[in-house]
Amino acid sequence: MAAKTDQVLDVRGRPMIERRGVRLSSLGNDAYHWLRTTTWTRLMLLIAVVYLVSNLFFAFAYWLAGSKVANADGFHDLYWFSVQTMATIGYGYLAPLDDVTNAIVTVESFVGITLTALVTGLFFARFSTPRARVLFGRTAVIAPYDGKRSLMFRMANERSTAIVEASIRAYIVRDDRLANGEWIRRVYDLTLRRSTSPIFALSFLATHAIDEASPLYGATYETLRAANTSLIVTFTGIDDELAQTVHARHVWQVDEIELDRRFADIFKTDPKTGKRYLDLEPFHETQPLPEPPTTA
Repeated sequence: MAAKTDQVLDVRGRPMIERRGVRLSSLGNDAYHWLRTTTWTRLMLLIAVVYLVSNLFFAFAYWLAGSKVANADGFHDLYWFSVQTMATIGYGYLAPLDDVTNAIVTVESFVGITLTALVTGLFFARFSTPRARVLFGRTAVIAPYDGKRSLMFRMANERSTAIVEASIRAYIVRDDRLANGEWIRRVYDLTLRRSTSPIFALSFLATHAIDEASPLYGATYETLRAANTSLIVTFTGIDDELAQTVHARHVWQVDEIELDRRFADIFKTDPKTGKRYLDLEPFHETQPLPEPPTTA
């Protein structure tokens, strides 16, 4: 049962289980997806390598063909001529003088235009992909709320623009034993007290009442941990300025769910102006529940 303690998803909901028996997405078998999702460092390094190798290839082509290039003296000048040709710079100092050189220049110009178009489209696609800057609390809590024991988590909008028609869905994922003794990982929907927000501009506290219909009813920290329980939340909405759909997701492992704690207050009042403001500094902090009032 070692797998029951394995972490299946990371904090952003990406699978952490090793995949075998299938070809992983790579530059060779899924180029577009890899180029869209890889890091900027890898992408820029790849483009630089392709650019340098392409110019070296055409420089060797000029050299092997014995091309005649005005004012060229040796391979290094042919390389600079290739750079100027591929980038359509055309200083005029280095210029083709025969048909063979012009033929290679024609091919290189076509390759240069193609590479420029591909890189431009790739950069535009990456920059135009909208991303929601939703701040999720590092922990979720289980504590009394409005007279009922509830599971709670909160989010905040890190941008000054609002997200309209925000929609939130929450799920519990855990290991369950079937009647035949086998283990299966199941997903349970959590009913939230409020799952939508017309304008998500500041913060959002989501609550799930743990009643008889809840998959968390009767659960303890020990049973949650034994079942390798995770809380998964998905968020979608429309960016008010971009008019595009944005989405985010977050995963809390069982060790990140605190019992009988409350979130620190983030709405405060300025003592000088008397105006309320949102303070995200203590956003991830939790506090002990207040002591119940005593009667004389």
